[in-house]
Amino acid sequence: MMLSRIAESMFWIGRYVERAEDTARLLQTHLRLLVEDSSIEVQASANLLALMSVENVEDPDHTDLLRLLAYDRREPSSIFSCWAAARDNARRAREVIPLDLWECINTTWHQLPSGGFGVARANGFLNWARERSALFGGIARGTMVRDDGWQFLSLGRCLEQADMTSRLVASASVSGGASQWPSVLRGCGGHDAFLRTYRGVHNDASAAEFLIRDARFPRSIMHGLDAASDCLAKLAVGDSAGSGRDQQARRQLGQLRSRLEYADMNDLVDHLDEEMGAVQDVTAAVTELVTRQYFAAEDQQAWVTEGTR
Repeated sequence: MMLSRIAESMFWIGRYVERAEDTARLLQTHLRLLVEDSSIEVQASANLLALMSVENVEDPDHTDLLRLLAYDRREPSSIFSCWAAARDNARRAREVIPLDLWECINTTWHQLPSGGFGVARANGFLNWARERSALFGGIARGTMVRDDGWQFLSLGRCLEQADMTSRLVASASVSGGASQWPSVLRGCGGHDAFLRTYRGVHNDASAAEFLIRDARFPRSIMHGLDAASDCLAKLAVGDSAGSGRDQQARRQLGQLRSRLEYADMNDLVDHLDEEMGAVQDVTAAVTELVTRQYFAAEDQQAWVTEGTR
């Protein structure tokens, strides 16, 4: 098992890069909705900020969203802050990160906008943010040995992906109702795959089922839960410090998986906010367990726990 400070850095690099990509997807979905119906701007913007745990913003509009979630370096939820945090962690884990991956992270950080921008530039920036995350993922898959560092990186990405997909799915209800599902599917990059899977015949429940349950789709919640559980199992194999210490985290993932798999889909759609909130609660709890089990054993006085920035 690798040093806890290296393992923690790898875990949070994965989470921050995934969060940057998914925040870009959420923003693009929201801006697309506003083009279709500008009358919902204030309420929908407030709901999206609440989904992203950004508080104390009165009567927000699209400019507030772009500032808070895209380029404001003081806002912990922004894409800028996610890449900055990923770079900080990459510097701490520089000894185990391939050169190509470090250059990808460092170059992205240097290319981040130093100031604000309007709607006209927003789509270009959000596309760029998604492409940089995709490039990171491709380089990581092509250059990293499948050791503990890879497993922690993947674990962070999988947990973040499940968490952020749950926020995108929840946005289908808070942004104005069932008619928003096509935008949410496009936000997840799954609209075409959904149409092929259901052969063009679909409704709200089937759209929700695809994004929540279909583990074949790599951005579904179920895929993220399965992949995270698989990472924990592989880490446990090489953990000589004690067998079974991953069991509590895997148990929570398994319980959530069973709950989503066997619940009535119409009930899930009717209580989307609570159900997706439960997904976020479990990913937070698993993160806490992983932190306590793998990262907190060493350097407790010197290390600042991630996740609160």
